[in-house]
Order: sequence, then structure tokens, then C-alpha cells
Amino acid sequence: MALIPDIMLYIQLGTVVVCLLYASVVDIIKREVSDIPWIIMALEGLITTIMFLVYSENRKSEWITIAINLGLGIIIGLTLYYTGIMGGADAKALMALSINTAIYPFNFELTSYSVYSYLPPIFNTFFNWLLVMIIIYPIPLLIYNLILKIKGTNLFEEVHANMADKILMLISGYILPVEKATKRVDVVYSEIYDDKNEKWKLKHFMAVQEIEEEEEFKKQIEEKVEKTEKKKIWVKVLPPGILFLLIGYIINILVGNVFFAILLQS
Repeated sequence: MALIPDIMLYIQLGTVVVCLLYASVVDIIKREVSDIPWIIMALEGLITTIMFLVYSENRKSEWITIAINLGLGIIIGLTLYYTGIMGGADAKALMALSINTAIYPFNFELTSYSVYSYLPPIFNTFFNWLLVMIIIYPIPLLIYNLILKIKGTNLFEEVHANMADKILMLISGYILPVEKATKRVDVVYSEIYDDKNEKWKLKHFMAVQEIEEEEEFKKQIEEKVEKTEKKKIWVKVLPPGILFLLIGYIINILVGNVFFAILLQS
């Protein structure tokens, strides 16, 4: 019977990886993910969690661990969704993930430290997810834009912006020729046209837009681009949040929270 809880954790691990990997591919290609992966993850997580608890030898404490993990996942997912920081698919993925991550499936050395008795695994996955986003997204963009600047490119020639807007754009977007930008479905225009002053201005989207809103915005900007004969435009690449969540989850399974992994080994 002692083997059954372990099997349930392995099933959770396999289901999470398959569902998040599938959703990542769909997200990158279509930019929109159905609820099917999250429904599968949630139902599987519920069934395997119940089975895990039924056959667990330390049922009372693990009930508490699972409840805290699930509650925290739901709170983080809903908060980030309703504040616009995270899209609907990302939030649902995080919440469905939280019922599958309460107990570490392997007894690796780095995840066996006592600190993990107090930190819900969904928090560690979320922390890793944010770290991966920072490493893969803003830093390479900044390096790319600085290289263009060093080569003599006038990055803000056709746009009016203050210093703060320029710095933020350097770590969140890059400039593209208009003819290339209009053919891309994975970018969001980061400029708007000020009709009153007849100037292009930088536009920072601090909240994730719905697909319909985004498409309408792109249509309006492209009309202004054609009218003003604009040659280049700043864009933001939409980061594959679900793929980064998968990476954060795998890192958590192997080494736990990256911050504590580095701290405890130093």
C-alpha cells in the first residue's frame, strides 16, 4: 500500500508535464488555449490527491499541506488575472497546477531541506516562473537593443517619449520595420498615434489584453501607420507564459526554489 502514494505523485508529474507542454505549443502557435488541459489537470489532480491521502501514512499533516498549496495557487492565479498581469490561460494553468504540486514526488537532496516544510511547492514554482521570465525576456531584449544602439541605430527617431518610457521599452520590446511587424501574430504594437499633436508615442501595456481587444488595437494602429507612412514601430513580444510555467515547475521538482537552492549551497 505504501507504493500507491508514490504512484499517485508520479501520475501527477506526468500529467502536468504533458498538459503544460501541449498547452505551451498551442499557446505559441495559436496564442489561445482552450480549457481542456486545465480540466484534465484539475480532475486528475483531484482523483490522485484523494487516492494519495487515502493510502498516506501521515494523512493529517498532508491534508493541511495540500489545502494550503491549493489555496495559495488559487489566490495567486486569481490575483494576477484580475490585476491584468497574467492572462486567463496562465492563471487557470497555475490554479490547476496547485492541486498537483503539494508533495514533492522525489527525495532529491536539494528539496529535502527543512525550509520546504514551510514553503508550499506552488510558491516555489511561481518564483521560478518569474525568474525564468526575467532571465529569458527582459535581459536579452536589453542586450539586443543596446547592440543596435552601439551600431548606430536611432531607436527612438520616429517616436516621442521621455527617458523613463525609453528605458522601460528597452527591456520590454524592440523595433521592427512596419512591413515585418504587420505580418507577425506574436507581437503587440507598443506605439500609439497622438492625433492632436500629430506624434507617435510609446504605449506600455501593463495589463494583458483579450485577443479581441488586441486585434482591434492592431487594426487601428495599422491604419495610422499607413496614413503617416511610418517606417518602423516598437513592438512587444508576447512571452509564452505557460512554457515558462512548465520550466519553473520542472526546476522546482529537481532543485526546489532557485533562491534557496543557491542560498543553501553557498
